[in-house]
Order: sequence, then structure tokens, then C-alpha cells
Amino acid sequence: MLRLAIAALALALASAAALAESRVLQGVPAFYDVQAPMPADGRPAASTLGIQTLAPDAPRPSLGERHLAGVPEYVWWYGCSPTSAGMLAGYWDGQPGRGNLFDGDASLWYGDQDTGTRAMVADRAHITAGNENGYTYGDWHNSTSYPNHVANPSCIADFIKTVDSGSTSGNITTGLRTFIGWDNPATALHEGLPASTADPEVGYYGGLLTYESYKTEINAGRPVMLNIVTAETRESWVGHSIVAYGYRDEMFQVRVPLWSGDTVDLTVGGVAVRDTWANGTAFSEWVDWNDNIISSVIEGDVEWWPFVEFQGASWIYDDGTPGPYDWMVMDAVTLYVAPEPATLALLAVGAASCALGRRRRRV
Repeated sequence: MLRLAIAALALALASAAALAESRVLQGVPAFYDVQAPMPADGRPAASTLGIQTLAPDAPRPSLGERHLAGVPEYVWWYGCSPTSAGMLAGYWDGQPGRGNLFDGDASLWYGDQDTGTRAMVADRAHITAGNENGYTYGDWHNSTSYPNHVANPSCIADFIKTVDSGSTSGNITTGLRTFIGWDNPATALHEGLPASTADPEVGYYGGLLTYESYKTEINAGRPVMLNIVTAETRESWVGHSIVAYGYRDEMFQVRVPLWSGDTVDLTVGGVAVRDTWANGTAFSEWVDWNDNIISSVIEGDVEWWPFVEFQGASWIYDDGTPGPYDWMVMDAVTLYVAPEPATLALLAVGAASCALGRRRRRV
């Protein structure tokens, strides 16, 4: 049977404060052998172990639903946050007027530490610096082979200051925005576009991020990186970053634990996610109203998770071992990339022509 491990209130609040301050998102790197070869088409293999799957002809809710096309699927590569940030960059690279963000096909997951979208996320310099500095999964700091690495970031993991696959959420927004505006000197293509980022927090931290505000981003055509947490033990938490690119209203019934030791039953919306682990991994579970473990929902190549705002605690078993990976949303990273100036000029000309046509018709 599941129960909530609740320490003294002072300890609970101290733990929450520490979590809010550090927010290092590790993404459980042991889930993947980062050297494992990928299929030729760049898509990860899927497993349905422990996954609730709906038939293609299953009835759908009549409530609001939308998911964005064109969000690429990348698999964990030297950090969940740089991998998720790479998917955001890959999405915007496929939007009209933004095609110069990446020198290659950002819609595919391919290459290695020197080429393709893998190198965009974490390249040779980042990986080598990690090895030389005693880390398994990369580092953005200087090293023997790259003594000027800090001053010359060359991949997303460098820009967002990822160390050994861990990223601090405070660095993600600034680093991602800087990366989008960066012109890679190693390519003939002139990359770099103006971008704006934000990192809204959920109400638990005094922020304004809600399911409805998330939907606003999706309705505006902007996928979102969600930073999420769950309890690893009574004393520690684990964080992760995913890309959310769709919603379906009132999709899940979940039981959420609270710091007080109580629980609350919620009907929440579903979010379409790229979780960096490939569809079907059994590291996404929650508890329903009857204390049954429920998993994500797979429909074709879309995986749905419940949108559960951070409530301050997480399920564990009576013996202190982790319960379900009941991920809760802690904060988000929103990104908007402006189109190239030439595209803006064409849009302005088109708008002027339309306005002139309207004036002529009125005359």
C-alpha cells in the first residue's frame, strides 16, 4: 500500500526551499547507453511495457484538444535539459522564416558528437571536457584539451551550462535564448535569430504557471519545456525536463499528495510530451483515485501525461522506497523565435498590399 512520507513541517519547508533554490535537473542518465546506435530513420524504438494504449478508433473527449505538428523526437543525450532544448530549437527551425537555426535537418535525431542534431545538443568539446574533468556525461568548463571552453560554447549543453548531464533551471532560459541567437563559426550557414524566453513557475512557488497558461502557449504555436520533479527517497528528489506540445482537457483522474499528509483527487488535462526516453518507457506513473497505478497513454507516436502541478510532496512505499514516478510540474521554459528579417519584410509588404486593396475597395 502507498502512503505519503511527511517529515516535520520545518524539514518539509526546508526541503522545498532547497529544491526551489537548486533545481538541478539530472534526467536519470542511466536509463540509456548514450553510445547505443539509433535506427537509420533516427526514431527511437518504442516499448509498451506498463503502458495504457488506446485503439486508433477509441472515442475521444469532446473537450478542448490540440497538439502541434513538427516537434522532433530526440532521445536522451548528455542531459535531459539540453536534449529538450534541442527539440525546441528543432521545432522552430522548421517554422516559416526560421530555417537557419541549424545547419542540417533538425527534424531528425541523427549524427554523433561531431555531426547532426546530436552534436547540436552535446558535441565533442562538451563530452571530452566532461571526461577530462572527471564526469561521465560532459561538462561546459575548461579542460586540458579545451582550455578556452568556457569562452567558446559550441553546443546547447555548453550554453545552458550543463555539468555531468545536470542543468540548473536558472541557466536554461538565458542559455537557450543565447544559443538561438548564436552564429556557429564552424558552419557556412549564417545562423542566429532573436528569441525571447521565460521561466514561469507553478503557484506553489508563487508563480503563474497553470494548465490554462500552458494551453495558451500551445494555442499560440509554441511548445514548452516542462521541468518536473518526483521523490527518489524520503530525503531526495529527482528532476527531469520534457517537451510538451499538446493538450487534451480532463483526460486523467489522479490522486495527488500534499505536504500536510492529505491527498486531493483531481481531474486534470493531458499533455502530449517528448520525454527524451522514447515512447513507452515505464518511468512515468501516477496514482488514480482508487490508489491504482496508472501510466501514460500512447496513441500512435503521441504520448500523453497528466498535467499535475507541484503540490509539495510525492508518493513513496511504506518501506521508504520510491512509489510511482508521479512527476509534478515545477516550472516551464517558454521560447519564441522571431522570423528572419527578410521574412518580416515580406510579411510587412503583404500586409501593406492587403491594406491598400481594402482601401481601394472602399473607394
